[in-house]
Parts: sequence; structure tokens; C-alpha cells
Amino acid sequence: MRNIVSSAVSGSSAIKPLYKGTGTILLETTYKYLWLIDVDNDHIVIDDGMFLACESTLEIAVAARKNLSSAALGGEGLFNLSARGKGILALEAPIPTEEAVVIELQNDVLKVDGNFALMWSNSLDFSVEKSGKTKLGSAASGEGLVNVYRGTGMVWLAPLMQYKNSPLMPAAARP
Repeated sequence: MRNIVSSAVSGSSAIKPLYKGTGTILLETTYKYLWLIDVDNDHIVIDDGMFLACESTLEIAVAARKNLSSAALGGEGLFNLSARGKGILALEAPIPTEEAVVIELQNDVLKVDGNFALMWSNSLDFSVEKSGKTKLGSAASGEGLVNVYRGTGMVWLAPLMQYKNSPLMPAAARP
């Protein structure tokens, strides 16, 4: 039942097969990139649609937004999948791993203009705020709202996220 609720709010499949033993697992063709992330006793929130598979040592759960601004205005949805524990996580990403910009925060703040975050530490507080100190300042800058990550943790950014909806990307690979 938990898997059905989790799949309904995160958009992932409710039934996930479990493979045991040795051998090779083949995936369907994709125009995206496959990432193998070594989660080492961490808790990572994953952008929608990226999850493919993981070792059974990882706990996959639904991470709900912690505040109303991030849920309503963040462009990340109300819920995301998260991976917690120790093991390998397989993801399908719009960019190769070497193009990802990884920002490590130590009791700091990262403001991102747009939905460029692919993953972030669950320890970070995610909110959406005005880009300027005043409404006039936000309007004058032309930016309006920014996604804000506060605290200690990491954020993986895709600097070329606009490419995923570009006519240059094959239609089969577009979300």
C-alpha cells in the first residue's frame, strides 16, 4: 500500500522488481545519461523522473515539501523520491555527470533562478523567495522568484536544463 501511495504522489512506478544473484541487467534505449551514485549513509532528494534502480540496501521513500512556498512555487512538485542509506543509486539524467555542478553548502544559502537542481541533500531547507529584498527590486531585476537551499548539504545542478525541452533534443528523450 505504501508503494501505491508513493507512486501516486511521485509519479514513479508502484511495482518495482527485485533482482537477486549475478548477471546482467539491460535497460531500454535512452537519449539521456545514466548516473551511478554511491550513496554513503546520506539522504538525497531526487528530481522527478530520474529514478531507475537502486541496491536493496537503500531505502526509497517520498520526500514532501517542508513549507508551502516550495510546494506551490518551486517547480519541483509537492513530493519527490528520496534515497537514504548506503548503496548504489541508478538515475537517468538530462546531462552527463561531468557537466553537473555540485555545490557544497556549510551553513550557507544557495539561490537558484529556475528548476536546475537534479538532486539535493534532504538536510537542506528548500524554499522559494523573491529574488530582491523588495517587490520592486524583484520586478526591476526581471527575475521574480528563486529557489533557495539553506543549511549544510549538497545540491547537484544541471546548467543546461533548458536543453531538455529544446527542439535540438530528440522528441523521444523529451519529458
